[in-house]
Amino acid sequence: MKTQTTFQWLGTAGFKIVHNGRVLLIDPFLDSRAQNACPVQPLRVADVSDAEEIFITHGHFDHLADVPAIVEASGADVYCSSIAADTLERKGVPTRRIRRLAGDDTLPFDDFKIEVFPSNHIIFDARLIMRTAPRVLRLSNAGLLKDMRGMPSGPALIYWFDFGDVTVIHMGSLGLKPHEVEFLEMPSADILMLPLQGHSRICTRAAYLTATIRPRAVIPQHFDDFFPPVSQWVELLPFKAMVEKLAPECAYYVPEINREFTASDVLE
Repeated sequence: MKTQTTFQWLGTAGFKIVHNGRVLLIDPFLDSRAQNACPVQPLRVADVSDAEEIFITHGHFDHLADVPAIVEASGADVYCSSIAADTLERKGVPTRRIRRLAGDDTLPFDDFKIEVFPSNHIIFDARLIMRTAPRVLRLSNAGLLKDMRGMPSGPALIYWFDFGDVTVIHMGSLGLKPHEVEFLEMPSADILMLPLQGHSRICTRAAYLTATIRPRAVIPQHFDDFFPPVSQWVELLPFKAMVEKLAPECAYYVPEINREFTASDVLE
């Protein structure tokens, strides 16, 4: 029987995946998104209260902050690193709802499978820090800065989803380098979802990683200005141009916030 899988980009590295009626979330960041974020995200925690599983790539605020409220509203289980789990427990998420991952895990579900691979958060380079720090230091919201410090990244996890008729790799931070791919023994995938945030040469790094992994299609994400002035909009044209040069056989698909799409939309 043919499976049915749909995807929605929620902004930042967040995605909603519905597979045969089962609702999965990756790095959902909704209510805590800045009011002046671009693009605007009208969805709120109440709109994803049907979630059954939540997968977290790392513990930073723009990947984790709304998870406690979503768990309370939905009763979903959360899969994450131990450092992210410690943060969630401090935020009131019941221990029974948290599944701690080591980064070498296999998660078999009824009609799909997930392999988890270890990675690291990208290291912010000096150029990006120099451009961003003055804006952040002018923030009047001291509470936000405190919350950010209270949500350490920890290791970054890579999720490899096998939905039967399509495989998907999702990364929440681009700490993985091309020469490290072979050591992970991570299979390629039909669709690669890559974050374009955290480095002044992020488009170049992402394009070389795409060429190394060799997916059938790549989807850029986490390129939006989700929490100005901490974040910034990333222009996608340099990434697209480099993918066309380095991996001309790879399809390229830019998601629109909250617009549902399928693997066929991406691969065709």
